[in-house]
Amino acid sequence: MKKLCLVIAVVFLLSGCAGIRLVSDYDEVIDKGVTDFAEQFNTHIKNMGDLAGTPEGTYDVNLKAYNALESKLDVMIARASAVSESKGCKLEKKVFDRVQSMLKSDMPSEIRSDDTVQTGNAHGCNERLLLLVKKQLDFVKEIHRETDKCGANNLSCLRPATAKTALSIANQSINAVSVVETAKKQ
Repeated sequence: MKKLCLVIAVVFLLSGCAGIRLVSDYDEVIDKGVTDFAEQFNTHIKNMGDLAGTPEGTYDVNLKAYNALESKLDVMIARASAVSESKGCKLEKKVFDRVQSMLKSDMPSEIRSDDTVQTGNAHGCNERLLLLVKKQLDFVKEIHRETDKCGANNLSCLRPATAKTALSIANQSINAVSVVETAKKQ
């Protein structure tokens, strides 16, 4: 009888803990990956601005760098997508408030709080933001390949002004992913 009471007590005790989460939503792989990507992306775009009009700054010469950046994004998108279970973007109020206070007017519209959506999670926000970064990378590639032309030979390039604008736009989304992960740690 004592064993039965003990078993029942343990079952009730454990069932009471079922709603407690022992693991954070923080994803170190995404956090480190987006930091590495940001460094590589910023370096590449700044280099392209500096090399505009030279043979070293053409799109064709730098295709491998773009492919590496795109591959890194694809891995992070796949990870965020797998964890988000296609539920969409939704942040807990405390995480949303922290992200909003850090990003202020640079808050991407893809980020939503508990108040504005029914389902989703922070991983879904990261998935959307990373997909946005990928679109921005594709746009930069298109400009480099097709639009900007430099020098007497009309070489494909990324003009310094274009590079600066591209960095500003893409870094907004990149920074948002970092801020979401940092806020989830706390």
